[in-house]
Amino acid sequence: MIVSARERLIVQLLMEDADQEVTIKELAEQIDVSERTIHRDLKNIESVLHKFNLQLVKRAGIGIKMVGSETSLTELRIAIQKQDYKEYTPDERMIVALCTLLDHHDPIKLQSLANELGVTTATISHDLDKMEPFVEEYGLTLIRRRGYGIELTGSEEAKRKAIKSLISDRFDVPDFLRMVRENIERKSTNKIDSISERLLGLVQKEKLIIIEDLINKINSSLPYPLADSSYVGLVVHLALAIERIQRGENITIKGDFLKQLKVSREFIFAEDIAEKLEETFQIKIPEDEKGYITMHLRGAKLRFEGKVDIQDENVEIAYLVQRLIEQVEQLTNKELKHDTSLFHGLLAHLQPAVYRLKQGMKITNPLLKEIKRDHHELFGVVQQAVKAALPFDAVPEEEIGYLVLHFGAALNKRKSIRKLKALIICSSGIGTSKMLATQINNQFPHIAELRNISAFELKETDVTKYDLILSTIPIEDISTDYLLVSPILTTQELEKIKDYIEDKGLEIEQSMSFEESDERVDITISFEEYERFIIKSQRLIRLLKELEVFQLNNTNHVESILLPVSKQLKQIGLVENDQRIVEALLEREHIGGLAIPETKLALFHARNEAVVRPSFHMIDLQTPMKLRAMDNELNEVSRILLLIAPEDAEAEELEIMSFISASIIESQESIHMFEKAKKSGLTHYISQKYFTNYLQQLRSV
Repeated sequence: MIVSARERLIVQLLMEDADQEVTIKELAEQIDVSERTIHRDLKNIESVLHKFNLQLVKRAGIGIKMVGSETSLTELRIAIQKQDYKEYTPDERMIVALCTLLDHHDPIKLQSLANELGVTTATISHDLDKMEPFVEEYGLTLIRRRGYGIELTGSEEAKRKAIKSLISDRFDVPDFLRMVRENIERKSTNKIDSISERLLGLVQKEKLIIIEDLINKINSSLPYPLADSSYVGLVVHLALAIERIQRGENITIKGDFLKQLKVSREFIFAEDIAEKLEETFQIKIPEDEKGYITMHLRGAKLRFEGKVDIQDENVEIAYLVQRLIEQVEQLTNKELKHDTSLFHGLLAHLQPAVYRLKQGMKITNPLLKEIKRDHHELFGVVQQAVKAALPFDAVPEEEIGYLVLHFGAALNKRKSIRKLKALIICSSGIGTSKMLATQINNQFPHIAELRNISAFELKETDVTKYDLILSTIPIEDISTDYLLVSPILTTQELEKIKDYIEDKGLEIEQSMSFEESDERVDITISFEEYERFIIKSQRLIRLLKELEVFQLNNTNHVESILLPVSKQLKQIGLVENDQRIVEALLEREHIGGLAIPETKLALFHARNEAVVRPSFHMIDLQTPMKLRAMDNELNEVSRILLLIAPEDAEAEELEIMSFISASIIESQESIHMFEKAKKSGLTHYISQKYFTNYLQQLRSV
């Protein structure tokens, strides 16, 4: 089979949209050629398709469509991958040129690059014109001088970001490591195309597999397992780091920022990873590299069921979540502020997202095209809301896409009484899982339990407990049958699920919301779940019983507030060293403002080894004082909330403290309570809210 680069591109575009027509004009615009050229190329394409029992169906005024069986389409894809081709499309030429430049220290002659790609120097010059804006996004500079050649200059950090972006754009996250492993072990009959080989050439495939095995072992010891996309991103980052360290190309990080990273809990895991890499590859990993591993762990999109990641910055993120929800409410005229599931879902997502944005870290979103197509209007709304609510000059569309899934799930949510148990295996993160779960809830109201897990959690899950198993990725090692579906279900897939349920003889009921039903809804939980709830409740009770309210007069600076409070906390046995607690709290204030915008509150918080056990307190100021807020404005504060915990606090304790900090600005009612309530009123409000949230989690998925 012989097809040109342009014909190959047309075939790939037709296969991408195999379920709908595409016009000649649309093809011409995407490939940047004339409609006459497309008509001419289609003649050869038709003869090629005929050999695979495929055909082009043309409908006047509507478009053309590739028609045939899935088997035939798969055979065509494999044949294209196996084809040895020397001719590249313009985009492919740019990738090859970029790979070459990223992999070389010295300048490359324009003629050498042209010879390698089989085109003229004029064509390469045109490709380099298109390349410049791309590399500038990463802080790289393309140098082109007559007699000198072509060179890509910039920091090691910028080069690594560019390489990771190229790899993530080319490969689907769920299939990436599997494809590499199969290629190494020669298990796959599918030949990797030359562009993919070029990209993987930047990172040795054998290193990827060794590092994957290492991270797979460490993943189970992390506080929460990494989501699939974060898992693969970390593996690629480490393989790239090892490759370039061995070539003497080390990354650097600002001293102050590295100091902050080194006191984070993730740095301990980063050191463990670095130590194992040093043993495996017989190299020395610098502190700066450990800092970047820490950034990946902190910035990773952690996936866990119904819990908020435990970070000191919860209240800052909660403030941004509240602003974002308010903006979407105004733009859609839909009330969302009382949706606690949306609030906590966004809180869990925005913590790593804000960190990624601050550090300029990239994220991939394999569903972006489908999200923009199926939720076009909502995408524009969320994009506008993000611009108004978040303190960033630019937020990538990939991040917007995930936020759209959260808001889409909230806007389409309908609670119902259900009876069956279903398991969703999804690798695209919290937002995607919730979107898919909401569709299942809406379409199949008889499902009583709906659980989301990542592919990496499958080994530890008893799949026999579930009546229905849906997966958005192919699974090889599973002991029961399952349905492979898209993260955003098509009409055909919904019918397939319905047929599957009926074939198994399972009952299908009509939808009934909790609000519409006069009958009591029974909620059942396992003994282990009940035990965890009791343990966390006991932690909360102790925290609220030990809550102290301090009244201070005539204070003119923060230290004069914190010193007497810390001394009293030492007297009652909650801290061992009052001076060190004051230093820790002042250091945290130095990093960023702690006053909560549009309130009379400030939240001072710290984790330090001088703390005996977690505690929560209130400091009421007789004379309000000005403090720097989270939005860098000056706020007048009349009450300071104080949250402190030991450096090695248990997960249940930290989760309770995160719950309190996230609750402060969850609604206007909560702001009012934390601003004005006395101890008895506030402890009642917090305990009631905790219990209510627990019940809501049991009723929802």
